[in-house]
Amino acid sequence: MKQTIARNYSYPLFTAAATLAACCILLFPRVRAFVFYPSLRPLKSFLPLKKATVFQCSSRNHQPDGMPILPSDVVKYSQVPKDGKEFTAQTIPSGLLKQHTTKKGTWGVIRVSKGKLEYTIHEPLSSVHILDTQKIGIIEPTMLHQVKGLTEDVQFVVEFWRVPGTGVVDEKREGLNE
Repeated sequence: MKQTIARNYSYPLFTAAATLAACCILLFPRVRAFVFYPSLRPLKSFLPLKKATVFQCSSRNHQPDGMPILPSDVVKYSQVPKDGKEFTAQTIPSGLLKQHTTKKGTWGVIRVSKGKLEYTIHEPLSSVHILDTQKIGIIEPTMLHQVKGLTEDVQFVVEFWRVPGTGVVDEKREGLNE
């Protein structure tokens, strides 16, 4: 009588799947963020991840669309441009059009009075927000961000806020003509 030996093919299949998963996590930043930052899961399917994907953030410091929440105890100390003036599509400083940050402890509020402005937050994960007269943008301290005018008639200001007692305010903002 010939004896047959059962072969277990599931082990090689399991190791191949585990190797593929490890490679995806290590090589693709969006997959890595999805695995290691569970509080920042996309609301839409994440493959393919589009530029304007909205992330759900479970943090108490962010709205469901990923926009930070301004702390209740902050105090306004400055605004650009100065009171009575506004940036337009033609006068947006180059410093705002490229990635930049605010200093530690400095929050920002982008208020659009006319038109539409694209506000991109680059950290901790990218999210894109379209700001208008109904939606303000909140800038979290030290987080990379940038803006871009979406309409020719856009007008906006950027207010700077700080938690009292967090140090002297000495902001020199490159590319901003105040």
